[in-house]
Amino acid sequence: MTARRSLLLALPALGAAGALAGCGTSPETFEGKGPPFRPEEFFAGKIKSYGVFTTRLGAIERWFRATTVGAWDGTTLTFDEIFHYEDSFEDRRFWKLRRDPADSAAWIGEATDVTGPVRGRVAGNAFHLEHELDMLTLSGDRRRLGFDQWFVRMSDDMALSRAAVSWHGIQVGTAQVAFQRVSVGVTEGSVYAGAAAREEPVPPRGVPTGTGGRDPGRLMNAPPRR
Repeated sequence: MTARRSLLLALPALGAAGALAGCGTSPETFEGKGPPFRPEEFFAGKIKSYGVFTTRLGAIERWFRATTVGAWDGTTLTFDEIFHYEDSFEDRRFWKLRRDPADSAAWIGEATDVTGPVRGRVAGNAFHLEHELDMLTLSGDRRRLGFDQWFVRMSDDMALSRAAVSWHGIQVGTAQVAFQRVSVGVTEGSVYAGAAAREEPVPPRGVPTGTGGRDPGRLMNAPPRR
């Protein structure tokens, strides 16, 4: 297994899609174009998403589907995500984002496994999000991956995103995701970690849930064994 492949197999989702550039994309590209991207509206509800991870050469490495449940209390946007990969690996992430009091277009916050602050900025119908993820593997090692992600709102209920994923400053791949809102209006209040899993259908008795009988706590943020 190559170093690049082993890195991409370790990538978590969050959050990541579309025909956009990662680093190098200019906010001016989206100014005056709509519909405006308002994170407190788009992420405050239930969302279904589907994404792929690709190498620098464009080869598809992994793909996933996800459910997101979020809410806005007027100050803080909270949303919870659960991801299901093609190899039965399951990952989860919980986010808290707030507007920067010094800049109405900027957002700051934190998320599960994210080292340092999450920083975002709205520009027209786009939302730029940057963060570093300190990922725990089954072997106990950690890989710190940088995500430079652009969301573009295509319609009231649809957004695409593309994230340039880097390791030690070197881009190792791309995460692309399509997001579809399935709820109507803005959900007010807040959500808790684990809320997304409760929104998914309960599998029939006897159908594997993807943990393979292993401790789900160890699987939470670790890549599957190869």
